[in-house]
Amino acid sequence: MRKIKNITLIMLLTVLLPFAIQAQDSQRSISLSQAIDSAMLHNESLHQATLNAKIAKEESLGANAIFMPQIGLSYNAYFTNNPLNVFGFKLQEQSVTAADFDPAKLNYPGFNKDFSAQIDVTQPIFNMDAIYQRSSARDYHQMQEWSRKRAEEYLSFQVKKAYLEVRLAYQNKKVIGKALETADAFLKRAEDMYEQGLIQKADLLDARVFQSKMRTDFQTAKSNILNSSDQLGFLMGKQPGVTYLVDTLRFSASSVRSLNLSYRNDILAYEAGFSAAKNKLRADKMSLIPRINAFGNYQYNDVKPFRFSSDSYFAGVRLSWKIFSGTQDWHKIKASRLERDKIASRLTETKSQAEMEYQKNLRQLSDLDYEMRQAESMVAQAQEGLNIQTDRYSQGLSSTSDLLRVQTQLAQTGLMREMVYFKKDLTIAYLAFITSSNE
Repeated sequence: MRKIKNITLIMLLTVLLPFAIQAQDSQRSISLSQAIDSAMLHNESLHQATLNAKIAKEESLGANAIFMPQIGLSYNAYFTNNPLNVFGFKLQEQSVTAADFDPAKLNYPGFNKDFSAQIDVTQPIFNMDAIYQRSSARDYHQMQEWSRKRAEEYLSFQVKKAYLEVRLAYQNKKVIGKALETADAFLKRAEDMYEQGLIQKADLLDARVFQSKMRTDFQTAKSNILNSSDQLGFLMGKQPGVTYLVDTLRFSASSVRSLNLSYRNDILAYEAGFSAAKNKLRADKMSLIPRINAFGNYQYNDVKPFRFSSDSYFAGVRLSWKIFSGTQDWHKIKASRLERDKIASRLTETKSQAEMEYQKNLRQLSDLDYEMRQAESMVAQAQEGLNIQTDRYSQGLSSTSDLLRVQTQLAQTGLMREMVYFKKDLTIAYLAFITSSNE
């Protein structure tokens, strides 16, 4: 019998052990720097920005082809009874004889074939539109590089915000947990006083309702920890379900820098985009002027396949000028000019918005310093008020509703204080994002 119990215990441990390990692994301590490093490696949005930069780089390198020759190789098999083509094939095969000039044979050559291997070469010489297109591609690549760097800075800010939200969720849980402990103690005291006939049943019910509310708020606070942890994990490219334990760090306002838009990555990206748009406009205009290109081919012809008995070459220089193509080119130029103006407008708007947000957040930071002092004072006053009301309640000098009101006020002021701390740290982090640059 004992052996059967031991076997049953072993089987039970075998089943429950993986769940115990999973529960143990569902919590993880993480610092802010670790969270940022993980996000830089695994965040999908940043990965997409990196891919955009790589795509633009390849397109920029591909634009260098404007100076490179283009070479093609082809092998053709022709079958015809067309008199002109048949005679031409014989000339290319260098097999014309006097008998081929017989009028009957010239007019009715019958079935003939020709097999031709050919190498074609085109060498650009003067194509101004292609030169500006290459410059536009380079500027666009630079724009994507600056955009990628700005995406890194924004991701760093997002991670800081999510990290602060996890910390705020823990602090709220701590505040509500203390309020719940107070509510439990007060309910026990109220039950004792009710049994002694010192309070009415309505007062006891108020105490129970208050305790239930605190329990509900405490459960919500625990859920908020899970939700904010999932958001932090998402930014780091992790699967949901891990509860992160974070540091109780505070950001210093002394780290706030002055705003210098000349070196900010998004401004540099817009400037590179503006340059790309200007070069594209120039390329569209230059497509209206003549082009000069050299060309040539070398070919082998034979009446039988894969034989190369007769060879010839053909080379030259072509001057081409597209005189008229409807209104397509003109509308294309107008569209490029509007695109350039749109980017210029965005650049101006971004600079103005950056200045506005910088000044706004500086003022907000100053206001939050005042709010922090007020919140600390309010928490201290609420705690003192609770102590006084608790003593008065024990002496029968205060009502249950008064005591519950003061307890609620203490919990609310505690949550408000944590929110003020959160807003101050978030404002400092946002100011760091606004003022980040390549200086």
